[in-house]
Amino acid sequence: MTKSSHAANRELAAAIARRAQRVGEHAPSVRGSDWSGAVVTAINGDGTVDADGLEGIRCMETYSQPAVDDLIYITQSSSGNWLAWGRTTSVFQDWTDLTLAGGMQNPGHGWTASYLREGRRIWLRGRIGPTAGTIADGATILTLPAAIRPGVAAAWAVARDASAVPATIRVEITAATGAVRTYQSTNLPQWVALDGITYTI
Repeated sequence: MTKSSHAANRELAAAIARRAQRVGEHAPSVRGSDWSGAVVTAINGDGTVDADGLEGIRCMETYSQPAVDDLIYITQSSSGNWLAWGRTTSVFQDWTDLTLAGGMQNPGHGWTASYLREGRRIWLRGRIGPTAGTIADGATILTLPAAIRPGVAAAWAVARDASAVPATIRVEITAATGAVRTYQSTNLPQWVALDGITYTI
């Protein structure tokens, strides 16, 4: 074998080694499991999401409310299957104050009316009362921002002042406008609480 043949063989062996390394770097069966961050691009009806060009990523129970543009943590098994553990965050979410309707205020106790968003989950809290008298039947106490309105009309039984027994009242959110209204035709409330109201958007 000539010197040039030895050189050619060495170059061929090196090329094969480089190719094997590149294949191994991208083959889960070779490199084992892996994880990375990814941005959700689509929510599928079968309980999976698409992210960063990957399709059909199965969601863990810890990621039950996916939303497009979520930055999520995904992991891959050695067989190549992807799993989404949940969303990541660069900042902790905080409560955002809500704007009350005219003639409404915090009654001087309880949380200020506010909301917290966790992915598609919305939480409400706070107490609201009139600037004078009682809250009229069907009165709008505030209107939710468009970004956090539920897709359908929804209602809850919430706490109120103790002038009625049981001390609860119906609060309803309209789907079209996001108006939050109270309903009680007698023993009108001096204040109502949004505490415990939660829904998905």
